[in-house]
Amino acid sequence: MFGFNRIHFIGIGGISMSALAMLTSEAGVWVSGSDRCDSEIMQKLKGYGINAYVGSNNSIVSGSDLVVYTSAVGGDDKELKFARANKIRCMERKAYLAFMSKTCKSVIAVAGSHGKTSVSAMLCHIFDGMALPFKGHVGGIIKSVGRNYIDTGNDYFVTEACEYGRSFLSLEPDIGVILNCDYDHPDTYPTKENMYEAFVKFAEQSKIVIIGEDAFNTLDMRAVDRDKVYTFGFGECAYFRAVNVQNVDGKFSFDALCDNKRIGRFSLNIYGRHNVLNALAVIAVCHLNWLDMAEVSQFISGFDGVDRRFTDCGYTPSGARVIVDYAHHPKEISATIDTVRLMTKGRIIAVFEPHTYSRTKALLTEFADSFYWVDDLIILPTYGARESESEGIGGDKLAKYINKNGEGALYLPDYKSAREYVQNNATARDIVVVLGAGSVNTLGSMLTK
Repeated sequence: MFGFNRIHFIGIGGISMSALAMLTSEAGVWVSGSDRCDSEIMQKLKGYGINAYVGSNNSIVSGSDLVVYTSAVGGDDKELKFARANKIRCMERKAYLAFMSKTCKSVIAVAGSHGKTSVSAMLCHIFDGMALPFKGHVGGIIKSVGRNYIDTGNDYFVTEACEYGRSFLSLEPDIGVILNCDYDHPDTYPTKENMYEAFVKFAEQSKIVIIGEDAFNTLDMRAVDRDKVYTFGFGECAYFRAVNVQNVDGKFSFDALCDNKRIGRFSLNIYGRHNVLNALAVIAVCHLNWLDMAEVSQFISGFDGVDRRFTDCGYTPSGARVIVDYAHHPKEISATIDTVRLMTKGRIIAVFEPHTYSRTKALLTEFADSFYWVDDLIILPTYGARESESEGIGGDKLAKYINKNGEGALYLPDYKSAREYVQNNATARDIVVVLGAGSVNTLGSMLTK
């Protein structure tokens, strides 16, 4: 199908790369891949029969007719240098994603600063339940299937469209979804205007645009054909609108309107008012694809989310509930804390691992404000990912900034210290929420042992 017999992935252990590798393998292509360190994903890939290994092996690369590499791989990577020196075709991840998307009849790409994984996973859950022929590429583990990909055919290609590195501009979607456009990734976009321009370009490249009303009001969409744009939100002017919203212990139900006509009642099995908007975007995609809304409602109510998105880990020895969430942007943190506040009258103890130094520096004030409703805040060292501390500020300086402005933040040097603090201070009335996109999710299981 792809015109290649053997494809090698450098950085195969990444959440996006591993999904691409598995979709490629499902198509009958011989797949191999390398990464810098072992992981649960690497072990899963091996279990699926893929030759995934740690380190470099040029003899395996030499048998490939295409090498796909992640943007995190530098030009001095041994395997990448070998492939280029031996004139093996090389393709960056975003280009390969675009290449793979064209193997399907219709591309649905979900963009936005937050919610991409939840929305693309919910779409995949619905399409899978309705037995539609599609390929799904998701940046997280869909709980209902235990994987970050689904492959049932070639009618639709459902994917996240990430704004980092302007990756989403490689895609030309039939339906492009823009959930929101809060400023992020200062290492890609020096100003918020730079990021806004990229989202507008994504909209221009999409045949149909489904866009949150806040993003629509923020972006300069004058260059985008208005006839192809459908807004969604809570406001009266939204084309797809949520009304009669009800909350029961943090889980919401609502009526959905399309052009002021009721199209169904929808109940969520995942927490948070922000997920009403995520579900509304999903409903818009399904409605514009002429799917039966009664069936869509049924499958939405059965969707139990994505791993590391408000995941309930159990209880500490003292009885405090522990929740792990991927939130690493101030808006995401605020949404998670707001949801937790709906669920408890006790204290909220938050443990936050900042993700990248540049983001922490660029959004310093916003981070401080996002913890307003937290009763007990622990800040951990920054998870640098692709960066060094010289590119921004670390968790210790974030804690000092928060304390300088009168709020209480405790900086702790590692997970072990955080575990000891929580287990010595949390009570059965409290909820502990562990926040971050790095490896801090491991703290969730540490706290419940």
